[in-house]
Amino acid sequence: LPEGIADIMTLTVIFCLLFFLLRRLLSPEVRFLTFASDYFLLFIVTAPFITGFMAFHQLFFDYDLMVTIHILSGELMLMAIPFTRLIHMLFFWLTRAYTGSDFGAVRHSRDY
Repeated sequence: LPEGIADIMTLTVIFCLLFFLLRRLLSPEVRFLTFASDYFLLFIVTAPFITGFMAFHQLFFDYDLMVTIHILSGELMLMAIPFTRLIHMLFFWLTRAYTGSDFGAVRHSRDY
C-alpha cells in the first residue's frame, strides 16, 4: 500500500479504538457490561497500530526500540486471540449461521 493510504488506515483504526474506549467510559449501558479485561484487550489491540505508526514515522523513541515493541505487541495480540473475546472475529460466521438456523428452522421467525 502507498504510505499515505497506510497512514490513513492506521489512524482510522486508532481513532475507532479511541471511540470504543470513550464509549466504554461514558455510556452507562456499556460501562455496566465492561470488565477490567476489556480495557486491557483494547490496549492489546491498539498497541501494534500505535507502535507501528510511531516506528515508521520515527516519533519520540528510537526506531529499533519501537519496532521491537511493535513486534512484541503484535505477537501478544495474536497469542490473546484464542483466550479472549478476540476469538469472535474468527468464529463470527459460525455464530451468525447458528443464530440464523435457530431462528429460521426452530423458532420459525426472522433473525433480525
